Amino acid sequence: MESFNNLEVSFKTNTCYIDTYNLEKRDNLIKMALAKGTEKIILLLSSLVVIFCACMIIFWHVFDIYWQFAFVAIILVCYTFVIWSFRNPSREITRDTKNILSPADGKITELKETKKGPYCVIRMSPFDVHMNRSPIDGIVIKTEFKKGSHWPVYFQNYAKKNQRNMIEIFNEEENIRAIITQVSGIFARRTLAYVKKGDVVNQGDIIGTIHFGSITSLEIITTKKFKTIQPSSLSAKAGLTIIATEG
Repeated sequence: MESFNNLEVSFKTNTCYIDTYNLEKRDNLIKMALAKGTEKIILLLSSLVVIFCACMIIFWHVFDIYWQFAFVAIILVCYTFVIWSFRNPSREITRDTKNILSPADGKITELKETKKGPYCVIRMSPFDVHMNRSPIDGIVIKTEFKKGSHWPVYFQNYAKKNQRNMIEIFNEEENIRAIITQVSGIFARRTLAYVKKGDVVNQGDIIGTIHFGSITSLEIITTKKFKTIQPSSLSAKAGLTIIATEG
């Protein structure tokens, strides 16, 4: 019933209207503001920043000098950058089985059509959103984590040995298989998959993250004919940018 969308509470002659839809929407935005699994890291960093700032204030009162505020400013800038890197903005996803969506934010360094299907590589900078999203509808049929090194991704031959996480999604109805590979780098020390074998995902759903960015590759295996779409800016947004379309 529509009456449940707005609750009316009467107190004598005064009437108070509570828009539960907007409250729910606001709560969802608060919950989704930061990447899943980063709560402990943020709590630890916040505690360290508070302790450091408190020590600097005490130091200032005791010795009456001001140079330590430069250290406080640097720490606060670094803290803000870390929090910003863990952001998870809300996005309106348009689902379409004829399209393949980008699995990551960043610069498209490779996009081509192969005999198996489209292949794409996206380099995520520390300033990009680090959430990975599903390029298709389907079911997760495999996740695999491989230990490795943390070479800078700019050195491709060495980066092939880097730590990585592979997520494989299959859409039986459309006969499309998507293999998303999260590759760590020199700053990105951790790749995380939020999904496991047997999970059902929709196109654009969040499936994982790479802390501080690195490389995400996408391999599509299908009997259908897909044509790659090269964005004019060479930049992609996870769940929003169409990298290939059927036809």
